[in-house]
Amino acid sequence: MTEPPAEILRRLRPIPAYTDHPTTSPRDVVGVGLDGLARVIDVEHAAEPVLLLFLSAGCLGCRDLWEGLTGLHAGLAGAARLVAVTKDPGEEDPGVVAALAGAGVAPLGIEVVMSASAFRDYRVGGPPFLAVVTADAVLIESVAWGLEQTLRTALGALRRG
Repeated sequence: MTEPPAEILRRLRPIPAYTDHPTTSPRDVVGVGLDGLARVIDVEHAAEPVLLLFLSAGCLGCRDLWEGLTGLHAGLAGAARLVAVTKDPGEEDPGVVAALAGAGVAPLGIEVVMSASAFRDYRVGGPPFLAVVTADAVLIESVAWGLEQTLRTALGALRRG
């Protein structure tokens, strides 16, 4: 007898992008906002942890994360700042990214930054990917596997961090 696919998927867990502990160093995210203005997300001197969520408008695996940004923010309950990161304009359409993020993110303090350099700095092979970062260390870097698992992974890293 075979298991239903939904049961198999429920048991899957993200694979970390490292063994033992992350070797990536905290780096500020430098790019542009959806308004086209230069944007810097202070990570290296941040007083609070930051959850960097690397997404793409064309990524099917990112859809539930785009739709769940406000829920993810609520689930973090102030434990970390939430920043969605895409690649630069030209690689991503700012209008499509803005539509996916939704109008409700800005009032909550969820930032969306377009930064291909952040993908390089955090060695993101492709979205969806997450990194939980403090001024002192990258606590975890991993595949962002759905909304619930992404929140569980981030909160677990923050508790251990």
